[in-house]
Amino acid sequence: MRKIIPLLLLIVLVAVSCRPQPDLSRDFDEPETWGETFDIYWKKMSTNYLFWNLDYNEGRDWDKVYDEYKGRFDELGLVEDNTRTSAEQKANTLTAYRYFFDIIKHLSDGHYALQMDDQCDNTITLAPYMYRYLTALDYTEEEIFTFFADPESRKTSLFNRYQDYNNENTVHIIEYSFGLPTTGSGTAGTSRYGFSSIQYVNISKSTNTNEFHIALGRNSDGIVYFAFSGFNFYPYITAALISGENEVSEIIQEFFRLVTDENTTGVVIDLRGNSGGVVSDMAILWTAFMPEGADSLRIGDTRRKNSENRTDYTVWSPFIIERCNLFEYGTFSDDVPIAIILNENSVSCAEMSTFAFMSLRDTYGYNVRLFGAHSQGGNGALITDSESKLSEILFNGGITTVAPYITLIYTPYCQSRYINGTNYEGKGIPVDEQVTFSPSDFKTGNDLRLKAALAWLEEQNQN
Repeated sequence: MRKIIPLLLLIVLVAVSCRPQPDLSRDFDEPETWGETFDIYWKKMSTNYLFWNLDYNEGRDWDKVYDEYKGRFDELGLVEDNTRTSAEQKANTLTAYRYFFDIIKHLSDGHYALQMDDQCDNTITLAPYMYRYLTALDYTEEEIFTFFADPESRKTSLFNRYQDYNNENTVHIIEYSFGLPTTGSGTAGTSRYGFSSIQYVNISKSTNTNEFHIALGRNSDGIVYFAFSGFNFYPYITAALISGENEVSEIIQEFFRLVTDENTTGVVIDLRGNSGGVVSDMAILWTAFMPEGADSLRIGDTRRKNSENRTDYTVWSPFIIERCNLFEYGTFSDDVPIAIILNENSVSCAEMSTFAFMSLRDTYGYNVRLFGAHSQGGNGALITDSESKLSEILFNGGITTVAPYITLIYTPYCQSRYINGTNYEGKGIPVDEQVTFSPSDFKTGNDLRLKAALAWLEEQNQN
């Protein structure tokens, strides 16, 4: 028996040592084959991806991915092969893209995107959150892959025409829900939902600015409505401090004035289609709601990678919004009810902001209710593409590439959870009142989700 045990151990050791391993003996700055590209991708996912606690059996099964796919990628040969016809090149590339699709489709990371380009006019962007969305709409695996791989299919997709993800956002709320202009800035009259006028800002995308849309008003019942397309306020606020007021800084000051005014009876924060942005904006905006005497608000916890090891994390640290006293107005009355409207394209800072209002409810007893549909489920923080090397160096994770064929691996450097320890990554924040999206109603000005939020606020004021 004593001889058998060492023999069994020897067999196990030999079996383990014979596993294929990533070929990282040289630095493939310019990988030439799909096998080399996959080697580097697999390794960079091991070091840069943050959500192993949620995926691939807490990261333990990531090795099995290498075992299963290494040979398949090797068989595809060169990424660019001038001996192939254009059709053969496309077919070979689509096979590689399908392998990557199958590898990443179940990742929990709600921000994750994989952009690839074979340098032969075949590009693709794969995103697990979109896979989840389309799966929930009963699309087949083949239909979903085609959606990613074929730009023409996306243009004609029923998903693009009828789902809240693409239709229900601030610019369309301005246009459809209130019947206001989607260009320029100003104040316009409207007779919808009890509002006599809505102040709006529409900023077009340029080399120096992101597209940005804001709507603000108070209706005849004293309910303040505030919608915005992203967290892009910081540069406009700093510009106002340096060179004078602009349309964005002015509308933010009016927002502060309205929510702290004694005649305000309720507040709607509309985060539908809000794609996130600058984290510091949360301190600028939500200071308006902090209890008197509170210098900060804990909205959750964050952690990041502690090393390149797959599941070596730092301890969870409090995620805190510090009070930002840029604007001096009154104190928000904590008995004023607050309605938050979400949809499946509310992500990142929009979800962190939802955490903030949930925390005001759970910590201080504010009357807060969530409406619409669950959010996207991307709660991590990112460093911008141009700084991705800094992210890898400082945080052992985040955005990276495998040039020239994988042009972007878009993934956060830290993950977040709510104050009670619940992790909503890949699942989204559930709403208190689900309101089904109707494209026909929405596009004719009958905004069912806004109606539900306003009805609840009016009910609260009658009690």
